[in-house]
This record gives sequence, C-alpha cells and structure tokens, in this order.
Amino acid sequence: MVEAIETFDQYGRKIAGDEMTENKDKYVAENKPALVSLEAGKKYAWCTCKLSKTQPFCDGSHKVTDKRPMVFTADKNEDVLLCVCKATQSGPYCDGSHNNLEDVYAEATPEEVESMKDSLFIERENGKALIDGGAYVLTPQADNDKIVGNLRYQPVISEEDGATKLSLHKLSLSPGTTPWLEYKGVDTVLYFVDGKGKIDIAGREFDVAGEAGIYVRPGEAFRIMTEGDMTVYATACPMLSDLIVSEKNQSEFQADHPERYVAFDLATANVMANRFYQELVDKKVGSNEVTQFIGQIPKSRAAMHRHLYEEAIVILSGFGRMWTGTKWATVECGDVLFLPHRQGHSLECTADDGMLLMGVFYPSGSPAINY
Repeated sequence: MVEAIETFDQYGRKIAGDEMTENKDKYVAENKPALVSLEAGKKYAWCTCKLSKTQPFCDGSHKVTDKRPMVFTADKNEDVLLCVCKATQSGPYCDGSHNNLEDVYAEATPEEVESMKDSLFIERENGKALIDGGAYVLTPQADNDKIVGNLRYQPVISEEDGATKLSLHKLSLSPGTTPWLEYKGVDTVLYFVDGKGKIDIAGREFDVAGEAGIYVRPGEAFRIMTEGDMTVYATACPMLSDLIVSEKNQSEFQADHPERYVAFDLATANVMANRFYQELVDKKVGSNEVTQFIGQIPKSRAAMHRHLYEEAIVILSGFGRMWTGTKWATVECGDVLFLPHRQGHSLECTADDGMLLMGVFYPSGSPAINY
C-alpha cells in the first residue's frame, strides 16, 4: 500500500491532502515542467512566486510578494525541463516533484482516450510490434539466440532497431560459468531478473540474485557463475556497442569505485503519487551516464508524455498496452519496449495486480521527470 505524502506550501506550512486537491491552483502554477531551449551564455530569470504569466520565467509579478526570481546563466545550448510547479528541490530544473502534488499520477483524460480511439493495433512480426516514431514492443525469440557454452544471448535493442545510445542484450544462462563478456569503452548496466549466483568483474566477485542491478565500468570485463538458470539484461551506452565474448580477461577491476551492486528494496523506493520507483544503478555507484530503475504501475492508463532520454523497458510482471498516438500494441511479462527520446507514449496497465517494470535510460536522471 502506498502511504500518503506530506506536502508543504512555499512557506513550509503543511498542506492537508484534501486541501491540496481542492485548492490546487493556490499552490501550483502548472503540474508539469516546461520544455525550454537554453542558449549558452544567456541569463534567465526563473519564476519562484508562481504568479508569472510567462512560466517558467519571471514577468515581474513577484513584486507583490516577498519572492524573487532565480537568475541563472546557461552553460551550453541545450533543451531542458524547467520546473513550473515550484515544488522542485533543484530549481530551476524539474526533479519530478510535481508528481506528488496530487494523490494520483497523471492519467489519460477522457478527451485523450477519445482522441486515440481509432489508433491502429499493431500485430507482432517475428515478435516485434513497430509503433509510432520508431518505438516498438518486442517479445524476444529464442531462435535468435547465439550460444556460447552455458550462455544464450541476443540483441533486443541495437542500431538496426533505430537506437542511437542504448544497446540491450538478453542473456539466458544455464548452470555453469559464462565466458568473459565486455562492451568496449562504455558503461555497462546489468539487471538480474531471476536466479542466484556470482558475478566476477575483472577479478572482483559479487554475490548476485534476482531483482538487482550492477554496474560495470568502462574497460572492465565480466563473467557470471550460476548453479541454476538465470535471466539477465545487459545495457551498454552512451555509444552503441556489441557484446564481445572471449575466453580470457584482459581487464582490471577499478577499485576506486568498489560499490557496484544494488538490490531492489521496497522500503527505500520513491513514492510518486499512487506509484513507486527505485533507482538502482545511478550516480551513487558511479554511473554518471545511465540510470536503471524499477517501477510499479497500478491498473491505470498514464497521460501521454515524453522524455528527453532514450529508454529501454522490460516488463517484469503484469500486462497491458503501449499507446504512441496513432498506434498501439499489447505488452506482457517478458516483453522489451524501446522508446526513442521525445517519442510520445502512454503505458496502460490492465492487470488487476498492477505491473512491475525495469527501465534503463540515457542520459542519466530521474524516471519521474517527463513533459
């Protein structure tokens, strides 16, 4: 059960849940961030009072308050999401706090559902349903596996699929020890779906089990040892890279970054309205390029939204539909979803018990941030 979130106004006063819902406009300029193109060297004044009519920027309305805008200079030309709700703790940038300003995560409105009622259902061809903008849903086919010793593996997201940053392989292990594996020169993020065993990262061993992530730094090879069957997803970025399989390890463990393993723990998950997520591999274990997370979705249909990152999703439990505007496809446990950056999408869970998923995205950040 998701616990209630304590919410505070701009003066630090606690807001009751019903007061928050009934008087939302009093506390929130808008419950989503604004996509802005910043110019290197240019100064901007971010509104902090919520009164500006030119959100997210200041228009002078703060003069009737004790608030002042936050002035900042852009370091480079880039597209960013600036906070409009003013609940962020990392102003002027959105940190996803707007998701907790209401009791329910933003869901598709009746008007949005109506607008997509004629969307085309896409059937699978060789396990893949190609939907809008290069996004797709894929059921990995065992016939596509390459076999080396106790390892079966196949690419499920690659350059051939339209990816520009993420490479994703599905690894299926039987008892034994795999050959040495490596993505040359890039960050590697592993997710252990099930099974139990050890991973040897360039000579340093870690115990591993299902529902956990681990980070392998650029320049390190790894191998996995298991006494039973195991399923692992391996992501490489920020450059597309193929999985290299060899019999010898020619790398060294980078001991200046000893912490690599993060297990899923519901007690430390972040509550996001009526959902939760936990970041597994991220900056806390030295991964500055890519973020891996576990997320839970209740029976619902999310509002159409976009991200500034390229994303891979693996459905761990549950089933539903993926909507991308003019097309849709079914999704179920074991499916892989690929979402190019800025591609509009809405994941609908139709399972009474909800849906659990693993996501990986580049560039790194928070899965709570969208527009």
